[in-house]
Amino acid sequence: MERLLSPRRAWVAAGVVLALIGLHLTHAGGPPIPSIAVLLLGCAQAVSGLMVSRAGPVARQASRLSERCAGWLGVQPAQLLLIADGLILALASRAASGDAALNASPLATPLWLTGIVMGCAGCWARTPAPTAERWPRGEIALVALLTLLALIVRAWDIGSMPYVLSGDEGSAGLTAWEFRTAARDNVLSLGWFSFPALYFGLLSVSQAVFGRTAEAIRLVSALAGALTVPALYWMARQMFGRPAALAAAAWLAAFHVHVFFSRLAYNNIFDGLLFVMAAGGLWLGWQDGRRGGFLLAGLSLGLSQYFYTTSRLTPIVITIWVILLAIHRRPDRARTSGLAASGLAALAVFLPLGMLYASHPDQLFFTASRVSMLIPGWTSEAAAALGMTAGGLVLEQIWVTALGLTVAELQGVYYAPGAPMLISVSAVLFMAGLLICLLRIRDPRYSLPLLVLAGAILMGGLSIQAPNSQRLLYMAPALAVIVILPLEAARAWSARHWPGGRHALSVLAGLLVIVMLTQNLDQLFGRYFPREEYGSVHGEVTQAMIEIWPGIPPGTPAYFFGGERMGFASIPSIAYLRPEAYALDLDRVDRIPQSLKGLVAFVLPEQGASLAALRSRFPEGIALRRYNRHGQPLFDIWAVGDAAQSLSSTLP
Repeated sequence: MERLLSPRRAWVAAGVVLALIGLHLTHAGGPPIPSIAVLLLGCAQAVSGLMVSRAGPVARQASRLSERCAGWLGVQPAQLLLIADGLILALASRAASGDAALNASPLATPLWLTGIVMGCAGCWARTPAPTAERWPRGEIALVALLTLLALIVRAWDIGSMPYVLSGDEGSAGLTAWEFRTAARDNVLSLGWFSFPALYFGLLSVSQAVFGRTAEAIRLVSALAGALTVPALYWMARQMFGRPAALAAAAWLAAFHVHVFFSRLAYNNIFDGLLFVMAAGGLWLGWQDGRRGGFLLAGLSLGLSQYFYTTSRLTPIVITIWVILLAIHRRPDRARTSGLAASGLAALAVFLPLGMLYASHPDQLFFTASRVSMLIPGWTSEAAAALGMTAGGLVLEQIWVTALGLTVAELQGVYYAPGAPMLISVSAVLFMAGLLICLLRIRDPRYSLPLLVLAGAILMGGLSIQAPNSQRLLYMAPALAVIVILPLEAARAWSARHWPGGRHALSVLAGLLVIVMLTQNLDQLFGRYFPREEYGSVHGEVTQAMIEIWPGIPPGTPAYFFGGERMGFASIPSIAYLRPEAYALDLDRVDRIPQSLKGLVAFVLPEQGASLAALRSRFPEGIALRRYNRHGQPLFDIWAVGDAAQSLSSTLP
């Protein structure tokens, strides 16, 4: 009798705890609807547990229903409580977090994490793994070495390559620093540019170690980019075997687009990592029915929505791929229950962010709307200027985006390398691999990269500045798989028809991989970084001022003459790296007090009249001109007093 009542007691106790949490949240100042929902659900759970315990027939009916649901999910009936309460806690985290930079309640993040853990524990089930295979130590060491090399390539001299800290990176750094100053603690809200704040919370952890530096906010991307390499190896190993996995992971480790964005404080590098983990987990679960694979897929899928806009593709691609998997192999009970568990895990992770978007639907596609071809009025005007219809312009943009894979030069304010995504040998093998995928499209292993390419090209085509490098980064892992498919096909063919030539083909394939790695690294480090034109001339102006500011004596009045082109107050990277820096934006020199004994003024080249006026008003000053790395003038400095002496001695 005690054994039968124990689960009900747990049900009642959990309901009471949820009701108390809901009661607390109703007074915390967060969104009222989820707070009241948690309170009511907790009360309902406690009351229902008491009622069921007193009514024999009701208890038996409830027991049969729970056993039926648990049997369908492949779990124990007691685990249903963990699932239900885990989702309620995720709902409570939305009420505790609220919309502001500061949590409405300090329970927000603990409730979210506890809800995720409880949901996964409730969905967990021991499942057989007939094809489980232990990884040899040598293989683990090789993958670890490859990951380390990928991290070195991405982290080496990361503070100066790219040499300009862009305004967007500065904005990300400033938002992250708010976590360090207690101005922000809500990782479940939105931050700069309406991006989910979780990314900025990660940056703040790095800032706690490396301080308010460019390296601190860029190293997070380097780590995420490097981790994508072993994740891809793990996924490709399941689908195509060890040799193909090693070649694909090595190619991605050196892929110039992926390496570049791994060196940038921007959140799009996470999208590929989480997609690979979601797809790899789903494939693992689908092959053997392993619940762990399904849960990993769900967690990765839910977490992916907390990063860049291209992550919106991940649920779409995964959903279509599940349909193709089901067509290829009819799912049994283990797989359908695994898919349900995956969906519940994803829901537990995504629920607070999803409810935030439901309350503020304009924020869901806010970032995409800033660069979308579908901005009302923009497409028709641009099409009319080019003498074509709006639909024709969109189709042309999609076509140009597709050409960006092998022909058209990549564009973008972040990375315009003067080359397409795939260069030389990689482009040739990609075309052959694409043909292989099309010929074997019914096999889910080959349809997956095609889905990624189609989605990324469509998204890239619907945005301005095609082919845009930062929005095509999403397809990097898929490109790695497609590029190595011809090499894998040759290896498989030789194993069946030319066993004696396997060694020679393996050596040739290895040489081709080495050539591709060399070409990609040369494209980035040998060709792009030495001539880097990162972002815009505004970024170069900003970086030059960041570099010379330590040479300005503290307390020196500073002025900026930028005309209509730019203003000092609009430069987030200076605010991040030089928080002590301040300059007043002016359009007239006579607004500077003539009595000043020391000052420094920054004058853009087109503001020559202001420079002449400064010479006239402060004739005792000296002029210094700053150039970019290509000899183009960035701005003039007119320094007076101590600033003149200090800058003339510190600047070349």
